[in-house]
Amino acid sequence: MRRNSKPPQYERYDLERSPFAQQPTQRDVAALLGETKADLQRLINYKDEFIVRRQEKIGGKVRDLAYPVSRLRGAHERLKFHLNKVRQPNYLFSPRKKRSQRDNAELHLDQDQYLTLDLKQFYPSTTETMVYRWFVDELGMYEDVAGLLTRLSTVDGIVSFGSPLTPVLCTLVHRPMFDNISDICDARGLRHSLWVDDLTVSGKFIPGKVVTSIREAVRERGLRSHKINYRSGNRPVILTGIGVVGRNLLSPNSLNLRIKRYWKDLHEAETNEEKVACAQLLMSQLGTVRHIVGQKSDVGMRAADQMNMLRQKRNKWLQETSVSLPAPEETETASADTENIPF
Repeated sequence: MRRNSKPPQYERYDLERSPFAQQPTQRDVAALLGETKADLQRLINYKDEFIVRRQEKIGGKVRDLAYPVSRLRGAHERLKFHLNKVRQPNYLFSPRKKRSQRDNAELHLDQDQYLTLDLKQFYPSTTETMVYRWFVDELGMYEDVAGLLTRLSTVDGIVSFGSPLTPVLCTLVHRPMFDNISDICDARGLRHSLWVDDLTVSGKFIPGKVVTSIREAVRERGLRSHKINYRSGNRPVILTGIGVVGRNLLSPNSLNLRIKRYWKDLHEAETNEEKVACAQLLMSQLGTVRHIVGQKSDVGMRAADQMNMLRQKRNKWLQETSVSLPAPEETETASADTENIPF
């Protein structure tokens, strides 16, 4: 008898069926997070001992990171695990399993107009008050339990920039706003998607009122929008790093430049070991191009041919390298000497 495949451990139920929406006590929440109530309370009271604060350049900007480590990170991971079981709306592409930047761009193929905008300082603007109100208003939690989870999941009055919990928590906390934006787009027959804090809207025609309504929805939530761009579909439109032109997807210029550099490195390589390393890098990047543009496209088939050629050359270089290794007699002599050792 054929066994049923194991059900996925993510997006299993709607928000109202989440264990956090069943009015759990502090003891119940602690058990869900693999802690006792006393240990969880101590973890919150001494939270600063489990927080790392540093600056890092991300996406060309210097970010102030404050993220959990050790036991606090473990608690964040387990809370993330449970929140990931909540079903997400179709317009959300990240953070979400089995959805990629390519999927996000593919949704907007064959459109005439595109609107993109970002939510400014999305994570730093998500305050502990917003998180607390979500636990109470959307999940119906007791206030003491909501306060416990809020203190656990926020750092310095905002969500933790660098925590594995923050992406899914923010999508849930701000879902009423994103649902409102979705309704605005659906009413006009427009396609729309969300990648973290990047919103993309596409269609045959995007009225100016749509932009105004979306910005008002963002403002009502206490957030700000910026980097607002209108683009037409007769030239490449970059959506979350993937180019869109009519019905075709294009690999980003940064990837093409990287491939060009690796080809140059391959031609300049002198030893077989260097050639093999360059070939490996090229095959990896060409595989990414093939995935983005599609296996049956002209660019995808050309990338496949190049990968096959590189694979054959790599095998040849590896074979030549193995032939040039020291003769096995040396190894046999060493083994014979080893056998004469009296211990």
